[in-house]
Amino acid sequence: MVDHGPGASGVPDSLSVGNLEAIINGSNRAHHEAAGIKHVSQLAPRGSYSRRPMALMDTFHTNPQLVENFKYNASISEQFYSEINATILADAYVSGQGTVVTRNGLLVQESALEYLAHNQVPDGFRRDQSGQGFIFSHQPGKVIEEPSILVKRPWYRNYGHWLVDGATILAHFAEQIITTPLTVVIGANESPLQRNIVRETIDKICPGARVIEMPDTATWRFANLLYVTPLHRPPMVKWPLAMAKLKAAFVEKGTQAVQGQRLYLSRADADTRKLANEDELKGLLDQYGFRTVFTSGMSLTEQARLFGSAEVAMGVKGAALANLVFCQPEATAICLSPGDFIDPFFWDVAGQLGMAYAEIFGRVVTNHPIGRNDFVMEPQRLEWALTTLFG
Repeated sequence: MVDHGPGASGVPDSLSVGNLEAIINGSNRAHHEAAGIKHVSQLAPRGSYSRRPMALMDTFHTNPQLVENFKYNASISEQFYSEINATILADAYVSGQGTVVTRNGLLVQESALEYLAHNQVPDGFRRDQSGQGFIFSHQPGKVIEEPSILVKRPWYRNYGHWLVDGATILAHFAEQIITTPLTVVIGANESPLQRNIVRETIDKICPGARVIEMPDTATWRFANLLYVTPLHRPPMVKWPLAMAKLKAAFVEKGTQAVQGQRLYLSRADADTRKLANEDELKGLLDQYGFRTVFTSGMSLTEQARLFGSAEVAMGVKGAALANLVFCQPEATAICLSPGDFIDPFFWDVAGQLGMAYAEIFGRVVTNHPIGRNDFVMEPQRLEWALTTLFG
């Protein structure tokens, strides 16, 4: 590890990417001190969990170049994950969408995986003159003296990512946040709906906690920052223990799936990834007892209650399906997806709960970037899938 050290302003001149886990497990105490590592609590050693295999997959309309990749992901019934730590860092910086930098200029790889895995520059940074390291886009300003826990991750404005990236951290550390106490640092949501969801989550899990909303256009220094290894690592890792704690916070113990409670989650009110022939499928949905639901505008508590009692949750691939975390193991999940969007995100949620899961790909009918295309679902293919699953 290269120690760039602070410049004249006290801010590291150039930031190199490094793996915090490697430093934590290294024997060089000087590296710990230089990075400001004060204490490490191991939440889980390296381990694995199992997923129930997919009950059904229809890849007829999947992009041919992506079929094998999807089938490979679908074959991974045992998921391995790296160790998970909660690390207290002294004089750490946070910028952009939750990227962490140690006091000696190490850009913590784990905090920016979503960018670095695709060779992208993390939000809040730019390349240095060498092209190898990074510098802050916004020079450090505010200093937070009180002990804080970072609950801000890339894509935090998305409801689904908030659930698995942020709410799971709150659920796992709820007691510590209240009793220590720890200030909760979250992203500054511009959307009133998403802001209300985040506040509702905190009020439910950590009532009375002090909360700071951090803009993406700021770089703050924290005297004592509790940084948690991501509990969700795209696309295939979501730590089951934290997911279970989140479910327990919103779904009453003893709740069971209600026979006949079949939900169809529509995205007709969304700007992208819409099922273009949804009206054509209405008769088939009625025949199989599905009730059309729009989750936008619903509170998190309402969504958790709805999914917690669902026998079947079927919907167009989107954030609303993250609510599968609240479902019962005996429930069934059906994901309708455009043929170019093979992300196995929702199978990981349903599979680790033991739910039956099906994914059906439709024919793409627009020419937008991957993940944003509208598509059509042929009635006969959907009917075949429903008949196969339910008779």
